[in-house]
Amino acid sequence: MIIGIDGTCMQGARTGAGWYLTHLLEAISHHLEEDKLIVWMNNPTPEERSRVPENRFITVNATHYPWTALKMTWNTLGTPTMETLLGRSADLCFYPNYLPLPQKTGKQVLFVHDLAYLTNPEWGQGTDFKNFKKNIEKQEEKVDLILTCSEFNRQELTRQFAGLKDSKIRVVPHGLSKEFSRPAPADRVQRVKDHYHLKHPYFLFVGTLEPRKNLLRLVHAFLLFRQRHNFDHELILAGPKGWIGEEFLHFIQAPALAQKVRWIQYVAPEDLPALYSGSQAFVFPSLKEGFGLPLLEAMGCGTPVMASNSAAIPEVAGDAALLVEPTSIQEWCQAFERLLDPALAADLKRKGQARISLFNWNNSASQTLAAFKMLAGPRR
Repeated sequence: MIIGIDGTCMQGARTGAGWYLTHLLEAISHHLEEDKLIVWMNNPTPEERSRVPENRFITVNATHYPWTALKMTWNTLGTPTMETLLGRSADLCFYPNYLPLPQKTGKQVLFVHDLAYLTNPEWGQGTDFKNFKKNIEKQEEKVDLILTCSEFNRQELTRQFAGLKDSKIRVVPHGLSKEFSRPAPADRVQRVKDHYHLKHPYFLFVGTLEPRKNLLRLVHAFLLFRQRHNFDHELILAGPKGWIGEEFLHFIQAPALAQKVRWIQYVAPEDLPALYSGSQAFVFPSLKEGFGLPLLEAMGCGTPVMASNSAAIPEVAGDAALLVEPTSIQEWCQAFERLLDPALAADLKRKGQARISLFNWNNSASQTLAAFKMLAGPRR
């Protein structure tokens, strides 16, 4: 079986889809025995190309089109097709960021990571979010299979797209990368704390700062917690700005919040396990998530977790997190208080270590490859 993959989400600064494909390809490379994967990239740098584990089963086909011209001809002429981009026809083409390209032959598989910007467009920004529903509706009849990472997403897809048959949707959960499979060593944690000037105990949020992350309520709940108790804990928000709005940034950077709330805009990937490991607890207040990989990363690093009880979060967290009504500032404040209980923290750590065993990239890779083979049928 020849599988073509749109690998452009792995180029540039990798977002969720890019990291998903990075981990999937690395894991799937150990499962291939005769099938061939061709990953298409456009004008990749050597570093971007190295993100693909090339071997006798996985190759990169690099094209060198101007991006502007490429998008224009796709929209107006429907060319170049995926076959042209791959350098040959494929039995199946896989689009890990839900946006299919013009394709003449073979089966078509999409991955849908999240539908939050479809159900709540006010949280999104940019034409990709606005065009999400239109793009999926165009594919309802044409698409052969949609993979998604949670049962919550599967139900959302069937609710939003009446013409999409349930048999065309399969749930394949994400895995947890090996660097997050155990707590970081104490000396590494201390070096990272020193590097980011973390001198006090801290609660940690990791993710892009955007409206659906519910950070304003989280900050107010933490300030209420600090007001009620004479503790020197800090709330650390680690992640890029996103489209949260300047008002929020001005608020958390106000002098009155110094030594209480801090924003670390960039954390080096190699520092993230230690940042999790060194925190009092990980907090994940999102209003809606299609999965919630940071939950597993924190659990793997031996960090107790408190998170919203909404969308796919309970499905991922199970009983290994303290779940909170996302819109209740009082409940978040009480959760901060409860996580200071050593017995509860130890119990959540233990449950978290058990929970992560359910999520690994080898399982994701084998399930994905099995879905591809079933769809493509026997070799001719």
